[in-house]
Amino acid sequence: MGVLLAYLAFVLVVALALKLGEMPLPEIVFRFLQETQERGYLTGVRFGHVEAAANVLFFVPLGVLLPLVLREHRFLLGWLAAVGLSVGIEAAQFFFLASRVGSIRDIVCNALGAAIGVLLCLVIVRWREVRTIRTANQVHKID
Repeated sequence: MGVLLAYLAFVLVVALALKLGEMPLPEIVFRFLQETQERGYLTGVRFGHVEAAANVLFFVPLGVLLPLVLREHRFLLGWLAAVGLSVGIEAAQFFFLASRVGSIRDIVCNALGAAIGVLLCLVIVRWREVRTIRTANQVHKID
């Protein structure tokens, strides 16, 4: 639960408090893309692609962590909670933060990231369950 709360705080700070326009991040990304594309790599990749990928990756940890703290229907509710958080963040950016732009694309990317995280969590949980059952069966065979 502590890790989830810490990551939620991080998400809220990045999404609502940081003034990304005052940071050199876009220039760094543009420069990186320009230099790699001049060498023949990442051709066709634009800043918007990088931004979309960052929005996807930003919500993967929530997709993993939220189901771990929930009980009933934890995978679906974990995903819905992450999407709800994304909608709330984008609405706050759109209505209340002049320095930020809320967008539907960001919600879709965040939802995709959360879905990837939920699927990773599901695979990990199922793998652990199977491993526990196999270990228990091996113990019973020895007895």
